[in-house]
Amino acid sequence: MITRVLCSLSMLLFLVTANASDNIKLSIGQWSFEDLQATNLQFDINLTAKGLALYAQADSVQLAAPIGKITKLSVQCDELILLTETFSCTSGKLSFYQAELGRQKIAFKIDAEPEKDKYKINLQGVSLASANFAATVFLNKKNWRLRVNTPKLKITQLIKAATPYLQEQQRAILENWQAQGNIKLSADIAGRNDKINIATINLVATSINVTDTMSRYVSENVTLELDVEAKNNKHNWQWQTDLIIDTGQAYGEPIFIDFDVTPVSLHATGLWQQTSGHLVISTAEFNQKNVVQVVGDFKGSFAKIEQLNIKIAKAKVAGLYDHWLQPFVLGTAVDSLDLTGTATLDYHQTADNYHLSLALQNLFVSDTLNRFSVDDVNGSLGWTNYDHPMQSNIGWKKAIVYAIPLGQSQFQAQTVSSSLTLTQPWDIAIFDGQLKINKFALYRPGEQQEKWRFDGRLTPISMEQVSAALGWPLLHGKLAGVIPNVSYIDKHIKVDGALTVKLFEGTTVISDLQLDQPFGSLPQLYANIDLKEMNLSILSKTFDFGEISGKLAGKIQGLRLANWRPVQFDARFATPQNDKSRRRISQKAIDSLTKVGGGVGGALQRSFLRFFEDFSYQRLGLSCKLHNEVCEMAGVGEAKNGYYIVKGGGLPPRINVVGHTRRVDWPDLINRLKTVSESSGPVVIE
Repeated sequence: MITRVLCSLSMLLFLVTANASDNIKLSIGQWSFEDLQATNLQFDINLTAKGLALYAQADSVQLAAPIGKITKLSVQCDELILLTETFSCTSGKLSFYQAELGRQKIAFKIDAEPEKDKYKINLQGVSLASANFAATVFLNKKNWRLRVNTPKLKITQLIKAATPYLQEQQRAILENWQAQGNIKLSADIAGRNDKINIATINLVATSINVTDTMSRYVSENVTLELDVEAKNNKHNWQWQTDLIIDTGQAYGEPIFIDFDVTPVSLHATGLWQQTSGHLVISTAEFNQKNVVQVVGDFKGSFAKIEQLNIKIAKAKVAGLYDHWLQPFVLGTAVDSLDLTGTATLDYHQTADNYHLSLALQNLFVSDTLNRFSVDDVNGSLGWTNYDHPMQSNIGWKKAIVYAIPLGQSQFQAQTVSSSLTLTQPWDIAIFDGQLKINKFALYRPGEQQEKWRFDGRLTPISMEQVSAALGWPLLHGKLAGVIPNVSYIDKHIKVDGALTVKLFEGTTVISDLQLDQPFGSLPQLYANIDLKEMNLSILSKTFDFGEISGKLAGKIQGLRLANWRPVQFDARFATPQNDKSRRRISQKAIDSLTKVGGGVGGALQRSFLRFFEDFSYQRLGLSCKLHNEVCEMAGVGEAKNGYYIVKGGGLPPRINVVGHTRRVDWPDLINRLKTVSESSGPVVIE
């Protein structure tokens, strides 16, 4: 605008100097020049020792968009020098009012060669968004260059000033955000006509506080520096950017970064084809201090990936887990881990096809809740959705799962088309036996159709070792069994067929076994259990219950565990109908069963029956139907004022044990079972 005014006045100034008048005043009611229109335009021109002094003002001036109408215009040049082909103003002042820009008071300098369309304009004090800008404009016919800088620009004022120029959709997005902070900006932009050819921008932002209305994205006192360089060659933009964030904190659901502790930096170069929207990131280097270094490249667009490569150099898994993995697994079985070791990652994607390779070195994993741990994991894991396979070979020295020790093991498999299968049976040492997994297949993990299945067998394990490790009473015998087809679909584990276990010289058959949310915060287990031909002598000695000989059979129907605690079942245990073994029960066992049935122990010691070490019985049994923390109890038959726990029979001496409590709180019953030898109670003798 300044250039046009001064160029338009040059002809008038020529007439003024030709008449050699010391002072001339002109007043023009209406004036038009190209797309410039002015009303009540006045000039005050004075000759000086070095040239001319010019003062001009107008009530209003209509300019082309986006500036439009300005009012209260005044232009002052104290030293206007006119030569044959040039003119200059070394000290000028411009003031005006515009609706969006407000009141402007600008100092300027101009060097011009109108015949060559060459101009250099320096502006100081341009006010925008409550910030002062300095700018230098170079014009050479159709080519132009703009250098601009401001020491402090408030983000809130910038948003307010820019809002009237935004589209409705853009304004709606801004309404969901609050932003504060300061920006120091310098830019050097050059172009031709209405196109930009070169841009260099440096931006330093301080005290950045940003939040959305849902508080999913928040930053506090962030400081960052951004450098951008871009060159346009026939709508192909070559660009380079550098970003450093080293102060403040930021949260982007679910990731939190403390930049004071782990500052980040990004360097990237690439090419953007403006007409097609095609984007190439030739190189990208992301560094988070003491956490991770990532390099990568990309081809495609903002909507589609043509090619993507990502590589993580050797990184400490503890830092990766704390900063980038743990936030995504909260509420699962792996949300609280201590880790050491290193990992490297290679990821390659072409269109919708990808393959990933993860290598682990000396990895140690420990659950802080003491549920599991794995020591010295080494090897590589490959995954792909291509139809050509990738190999996986990974092993550990030892592991513990819920106090169950696992020995050294090696896992070998291959992945193809988002499915993983074993390439050889997987043997896992457990106590003095082995879990042999013959078949294992994993399909599309992390997707809605995720599922896996396996089958195998458990070779005999000493129950003495199992009970010692789990803190159980000393159990005798061996634990072994066949594991039928086990499947996991939609966060649900199901066992097809029955799981058979050999225990206490009998057989335990677990059927209808299902597990919901096994890796969640509240796993649910369902099963039906049949116990056959249990040796009561081994069982009673194991739990120090008192000696009982004979056999025991039972059923646990509708078993449901919530977070591994019983909440519902219908359990019945009794002497089998066809049991032909010798059936005897000791005084201690009688006393224990009396106490479980709700009576008071010790009565035998107060009668002549104390002289007998054991007694014969016809049948014994006990049942509990658990619901809502209450156990409804029964025995092997109804008795007067109760139910038979032990029904006497056979050769004398014979004895009956009667339970009197029908409904027992489950915690109370558990306490009775734990303290069977600590109280006394009546025994009904017939």
